[in-house]
Amino acid sequence: MILLPASDFTLDELTQAYNQTRTDYLIPMPMNPDRLNEYITLYDIDLHCSRVAVAGETIVGLAMLGRRGDQGWVTRLGVLPEGRRQGTGSAMLHALLEQAALNDMPEVWLEVIKGNQPALELFLRYDFQPTRELIIGRRPPSASHNAAALLAARKIYYLQHEEVIDLHCARRERMNWLNAVDSMRNVRRLAASLADGEPNSGIPLHQMPHLSGIMVEFHDGSRGWVTYLATTLELKRISVEVTHGAPVVVTACLLELLHRLHAAQDAIVENVPDDERWRGFQRAGYFEVFRRIEMVRPAEVTAFPGDLNP
Repeated sequence: MILLPASDFTLDELTQAYNQTRTDYLIPMPMNPDRLNEYITLYDIDLHCSRVAVAGETIVGLAMLGRRGDQGWVTRLGVLPEGRRQGTGSAMLHALLEQAALNDMPEVWLEVIKGNQPALELFLRYDFQPTRELIIGRRPPSASHNAAALLAARKIYYLQHEEVIDLHCARRERMNWLNAVDSMRNVRRLAASLADGEPNSGIPLHQMPHLSGIMVEFHDGSRGWVTYLATTLELKRISVEVTHGAPVVVTACLLELLHRLHAAQDAIVENVPDDERWRGFQRAGYFEVFRRIEMVRPAEVTAFPGDLNP
């Protein structure tokens, strides 16, 4: 087995390899080349630092590394069934961490699906430390609405893309890689690549992705905002910030107002911390699909496991 940079492979080859690693996965989440290209763009995946495991002429594993300043992010690490229990996962993770160190990324993050015990044990062995659980939730379309949220609102401001970015830049809490301000900025970067015909030529300008949002002041003095990306079928990239008031109540009201505007779309929310805001999501009709465990390998950890046998 040898490890090669992912940049040596086409998007079609990487997509096929990724899907094959997930055939018996807890949450398969299959991709096509366009979606993988979107993923690479949104989350700053460095294909030169990412690795593909090859045995003979067959791809047996894939692991990707995101890069933002002095932080790295391990993602899409998977091994095909025929390559498992042979040290392939360990070898790829080891290679990504070496690339992170060589490229001045001393701190590395990742998420692992809760219940994927083999992957969790691998990451613990490499000194990744759990930080929190993150929830993936969904709310199906609904024709019914709670009028209380609309009656409670005193002022509603509709936000454009650049205003949304400004709000995310001002957030004080540490956001997960998927919901960080860099990911939000990359929505417009993705739109620019689509406009240039890479790789989805022919998409009308009005269908290019952009962020929207609403900021609300309520009669009781509570305030907050919700931002999102609306497509024809889905609401994605949903983020809620409560700037004053009870987090559960304000979150629920903000989401109710959002869904009055977009009643026909399915809503997907990713990597929400298990806090009071999640209770607000639940009150607004969201349910939990699965959880991820966020983990970090701190900058001060530099050693690798001594029993590695790639």
